[in-house]
This record gives sequence, C-alpha cells and structure tokens, in this order.
Amino acid sequence: MPTSALIHTTGLHQAVQNQDDQLVRVQSCVVSHCGQSCFNMCSNVRVAIHCYRFVLLLLTTVVCSGANYTDSSFGGYGFEVMMAKLDYLQYKLQEMELAQKERDEEFSEKFTKLEDSFETNSRKILAQQTTCANHERMRNEIEELTQKLNRSNQYMAQSELATRRKGPLKSCKEASLNVSGVYLIRANEDAYPFDAFCEQNTFGGGWLVIQYRFDGSLDFYRNWTEYQKGFGNLNHEFWLGLERLYQLTSQGRYELLVELKGFKGAYRYAQYDEFAIGNESEQYPLKKLGTFSGTAADALSRHKDMKFSTHDRDNDASNENCAVERHGAWWYVDCADSNLNGKYMNKNDHYSMHWVKGSSQGWAYSRMMIRKM
Repeated sequence: MPTSALIHTTGLHQAVQNQDDQLVRVQSCVVSHCGQSCFNMCSNVRVAIHCYRFVLLLLTTVVCSGANYTDSSFGGYGFEVMMAKLDYLQYKLQEMELAQKERDEEFSEKFTKLEDSFETNSRKILAQQTTCANHERMRNEIEELTQKLNRSNQYMAQSELATRRKGPLKSCKEASLNVSGVYLIRANEDAYPFDAFCEQNTFGGGWLVIQYRFDGSLDFYRNWTEYQKGFGNLNHEFWLGLERLYQLTSQGRYELLVELKGFKGAYRYAQYDEFAIGNESEQYPLKKLGTFSGTAADALSRHKDMKFSTHDRDNDASNENCAVERHGAWWYVDCADSNLNGKYMNKNDHYSMHWVKGSSQGWAYSRMMIRKM
C-alpha cells in the first residue's frame, strides 16, 4: 500500500475513533443535562431526531463540563455520519407518518361505517320496540274488547234466561203479562218444545212472532229445508219454521197480525181473524185465512189455499218459478200480491220485501205474529 494511502486510512481511522469518543462524550453530556430517561426516549424515531439535533447543537455551540466541542475533527467524517443518520431518520419519520395517515384514514372510514351501521341498527331497534309497543297496545285493546264481549254475551244470556219463563207453554197467551221475550213453547204433549219470541206489549199481547225483519242483515233467499226448520236469531231477524207453524195452528184457532213500517217511518198493519197452514205432505198450504182488517192493504187473501214455494220447490200457479222471480219464498199464486220474504231494499222492485197490490215498493220493517184465540 502506498504511504499516502496508509496515512489517509490511518487518519480516517483516527477521525472515526475521535468521532466515537465525541459521541461518548455527547452521551455523557445529554445524560448529565436531561437524565438517562431523556436519552432513552431517543429510541423513538421522532424523539431520536430531536435528540440528534440536540447533539448537533451541543457539538457546535454548547460547552459541557468545561469540554471544548469545537474541535476540528468534528467537521470531518463524524459530522457527515451524524447528518446521514439524521436524514435517514427524517425519511423513516415521513414514511411512518404516511403509514400512520393511511391507517388513520382507514380507521376513520371503518369508524364512519360503524357509526352508520350503529345508527341503522338503532333505528331498527327503535322500530322494533315501537312495533312491540303497538302490538302490546293492540293485545291490551283486544283483551279489553274480549272482556267487554264476554260481559255482553253473559248479559245477553242472563237477559234471555230472565225473560224465558218456566215452561213449556202451550202458547204465548200463557206468558207473563207485559214481559216480551223468549219463552219455551210446546204445541202439544207429543211435540218437541222449542224457543219462541212472545210479544206482550202490542195489540193486547199474547202474540208469537213467526217472522221478523228490520235491517236486512239476514238473507231470506233460502231453500225448502231451511224454511221448513227455520233460521236466524230470535233476538234479531228470523223465520220460525213451517213445521212449527203447522204444529201450532193445527192445535186450535189462531189469528194473524202483520206489522209493516216504511223507510220514511210510515206504519201499517193487516190483521186476519183466522190463520192456519197444512202439513209437510201437503206442502204447507195457506189453508185458513179469516176476515181482513187494518190500515195496510189486503195483500194476502189472493194467496189463500196456495202451497208454500221456495227457489228449489216450485208450488205456485205461475208458469214461472215465483220464488226465483221474486227472490224469496211465499205462498205464491202468480207471483202477486205480497212477498214479505223477498229481498230487503228501499226500491220499487219485484224482488223487494213488499205488501201492496199493484206495487213492489220495499218495506223497512216486517213482523208476522200469530195468537191463539
């Protein structure tokens, strides 16, 4: 090796050795000025940069423990090493700051999504709670309505029991005076007893209701069997039944009362001093019909001796099926003059529940009653 190169290498080695010595002295200086904990903090990159800057400042301007750090050896290789380390640390810091920024943005995005999800779930939970509250309120209301209905049914049952006197009775004339309601009736000793509504406050009482219509809630366009057995509710609209009507009228003399009310409030009645029908084998004909009296027209006398007809049992004297043509069931002749089991309507229509010669205007109320004489 040339002598000049050896000298240079030796000088460089000496400069590095001197710089290492200087770093040791700087470390001692930093520890003596801010303590060991301050020096240890330099393991953090950002703090390390500040520490190196602080070291550079000490190397250039500060005198620690009487030592002179302005030695010419400082401006050589050691200073360049220190600056290189400082640049590297600054680069690492920027790299870490960029990575931290990306993590912060990622965290912010995830946090935003989490907030949105939380808000959405909160709304869902609130909606579910509201729905549950509504369901609970509905359940309470249904429970309350059920209790009211049960009380109402109980009251109706008690009312029916209260108005139903000890029986069976042979007719409504034996029922309690001035107490209308359901009573147990048996036409004769061989017949089965049945419930019937006794009207005790009209025309002297003692009337047994065989047909009642007042609001059109019950469909009267029924077949033969239903008219034979009866249908409806005795406390609402109903038809008592042809077989029961036969059992009653075959056991003595009965009279008939027909009450009518118009949709504008007009009241009319028709009364016949005798009334009876035949048995099933005869097709329940209108066998007896006495003298007419009343404020309504006599719209039944023409039907005397006619058999009863339904849409599935045509017994009228017309070429047509009057039960179908009049949408009802009755003792039709040639489909006139009355049709009290027709369709409930406020119209002048041949389907209607009518009782007028030459007119088919519907009535709002119809009640047919018989009374034993």
